[in-house]
Amino acid sequence: MWFNDARHQVVGQSGSEVHLRSAGGEWTAIYIAALMAAPGFRLVSETSAESASSAVDAGALLDGLPEDKAAAVRDLEAHLNEIKTGYRSGDPEQAAPGEPRPAYDLALHPRRVDRVRAKAAELGISERTIWRKLRRFRTEERPGLIDGRGAEVRDPLARADQRVLDAILAQHRVGEREDSTGGLDRFCRRLQDRLDHEYGLGTVQIPSAKTVARYVEVLLPGQYTFGRAPSRRSAAARPQRSYRPDPAVRPGQVVMIDATPLDVIAYDPIGDVTHKVHVVLAIDVATRTLLAWRMTVSDTRAVDVVMLLNDAITPEPMRPGWQQALAFRMLRLPITREVDLEERLELAAARPVIWPEEILADHAKVNLSDALREACLDLGINLGLARKANPTDKANIERAFGIISEDFAKHVAGYKGSDTSSRGRLVEHAARWSLEDLEEFFAEYVVAIYQRRVHSGLIVPGFPELEMSPNQAYSLMVARYGYIVCPPSSHHYCKRLPIEYRVIRPEGVQRDYLIYDDPILGNYRRTISPVPGKGRKWPIRYHPGDPSRVFIFLEGAWHVLFWTHLPDPAIPFTWRMVEQARKLLHEGGLREPSQQDIAQALVDLQRRMDAPESATARTRRELLRAREDARAIKRDQARAQIREQEEPPPALTLVPPAEEKEPVDAVVMDLSELEEFEIWNPGAPQGPDGA
Repeated sequence: MWFNDARHQVVGQSGSEVHLRSAGGEWTAIYIAALMAAPGFRLVSETSAESASSAVDAGALLDGLPEDKAAAVRDLEAHLNEIKTGYRSGDPEQAAPGEPRPAYDLALHPRRVDRVRAKAAELGISERTIWRKLRRFRTEERPGLIDGRGAEVRDPLARADQRVLDAILAQHRVGEREDSTGGLDRFCRRLQDRLDHEYGLGTVQIPSAKTVARYVEVLLPGQYTFGRAPSRRSAAARPQRSYRPDPAVRPGQVVMIDATPLDVIAYDPIGDVTHKVHVVLAIDVATRTLLAWRMTVSDTRAVDVVMLLNDAITPEPMRPGWQQALAFRMLRLPITREVDLEERLELAAARPVIWPEEILADHAKVNLSDALREACLDLGINLGLARKANPTDKANIERAFGIISEDFAKHVAGYKGSDTSSRGRLVEHAARWSLEDLEEFFAEYVVAIYQRRVHSGLIVPGFPELEMSPNQAYSLMVARYGYIVCPPSSHHYCKRLPIEYRVIRPEGVQRDYLIYDDPILGNYRRTISPVPGKGRKWPIRYHPGDPSRVFIFLEGAWHVLFWTHLPDPAIPFTWRMVEQARKLLHEGGLREPSQQDIAQALVDLQRRMDAPESATARTRRELLRAREDARAIKRDQARAQIREQEEPPPALTLVPPAEEKEPVDAVVMDLSELEEFEIWNPGAPQGPDGA
């Protein structure tokens, strides 16, 4: 039978369970009801499995016969037609001279037995043979007259030892499929070791290497057993069945999420270091729209995937220098009145905003987090998981990654190729764009190119010649299924963050050695939590990449609690840097450091990490990760309309000596609060006065 895209054999039964053994040697015990209800389950009959390997389409045999045998088949067909109709062609309108002959004239000999007797005498064969050929000619027509004895196909594995064949399949499935690229000699050595382990030393000997290669070619066609490792893994992940994707007929019905390394190396000019880039995408299956994307310095975290949901339901803001043709209103949606009512869409780019109904993701650790499950539950989104080792379950987003690599990554400085075999020399030296630059380039690529390019997968039933882009497909489907206005708000951002429960102590809320406080906590210190069963522990939300603040829901709104000894807000830091600072304090003899000690150690650590004489590539990447996290967090909070404190805590500085005083007119300026001027574009049209 076929089960889990592999062929299995029933080798035992115990009650309502059956024991199966796959072709690769794996054993499975499963209930009969679950087996019969499994997708793709079907029985394999002997005729379809064994006989089909040696049978050949009889209709194709005539083209492969020698000319003399083909002429004999056509002559026999003419004799049988003459018995049936009296004419060798079988058609009275195409009668040859002298037809019908008296012995085969239906008017003279209406009984077929007389005509068969005459034909047997003419050909010199028995009447029984003529009747047998007539029956085959009636059921199979011309292919039934071909002598199949000369066309028998030989089984190339007929003389092979079944133990060797089973070992080849098992070795490919267990040892070679996921291993590095090897050769025939390594495969033969491992094959012999497997046979010695299973049947005893020297009991089963493998044939010559040439014969083993021939067996592998027959048993594992197209599996790249001795080819490149990526090709072998890709072929192994391909299901042995017809591929039929799940249909999605309306926007948001199925949204796929996945993460992958981007084939571009980024450059950080501040730390003078290059780094890899990971991108996580969300694509709508019905319209092939890229709903949201995020780029990270290293591996994607669970919070990045959760924030991707916020981005999907948030309009993409227009960037300085973008053409007005990329504005959202240029989509010409059939719901112009509703769009005009949403003020935030006025400056939004032409990327559709869709509320997902179902999220489809793989079994990566970031997709199995409690934060993502809670976010989907809060937003009313179904979370579905694709089957393991079945990339075709998410074929749409896998194809999107391929399009991005071809149309975007290959044209960016710092392109490194998909693997080491396609990588050039000194690729790091060609990298010149920071992560922020790559995000801007990618956003413009999505809005200006991807969303407006014709997609071969977007078709309208009944109109195969109609070609559509994701924007056109979205406009068409919105006219049919409607539009959901989903304005973002601050609670969407805060409720997506991980949650922990802490006591509101008199000095504030403590989390991982840091204390957070705000005047809003005045009446809630040491009080009972509103969450049943938690006692005095209140729920707080935090961002794993930002230890400077936490969020708490009080009096019907979200409030930001800053670290009481927060250093300069313009210098970001991470939890790893906090742990390193505490480690240095412990090594110096402070077992219970105060908040002031941690803050001062953190500032000293940042100075040493940033100093040119002591900085390493690792420390520079650590600071880079902190800066990128701070930039992403600030962007998310700006979209969610979460404002900073009106009076942020003062920057931590070393206490000057008593005789030294800070100048009265000294002003601390936050560069992030400066208004950004419009970028002058020399190619833009100018007015008559040159302005």
